[in-house]
Amino acid sequence: MPDPKADRHKTPEQGAATSVWCAVSPQLNGMGGVYCGDVDIAEAVPADSLKGSGVRPWAINADFAARLWTLSERLTGTKFTI
Repeated sequence: MPDPKADRHKTPEQGAATSVWCAVSPQLNGMGGVYCGDVDIAEAVPADSLKGSGVRPWAINADFAARLWTLSERLTGTKFTI
């Protein structure tokens, strides 16, 4: 049986494509805070999704983000500003 994870490997060009798209896409003008993947805005998926793509709930959880921000400041000894 083929390994389902084998299909997720990308060439360097394929891996860079989404970053390049994010840098130049007019579709993202005026947008911030979106997750992208496979040269598009990533779809929100449930935590138990079997899909190899998409944004899981914990990645867009505001409470988790605030806790990570605070922990990062504490661990680095740096006060971050936005």
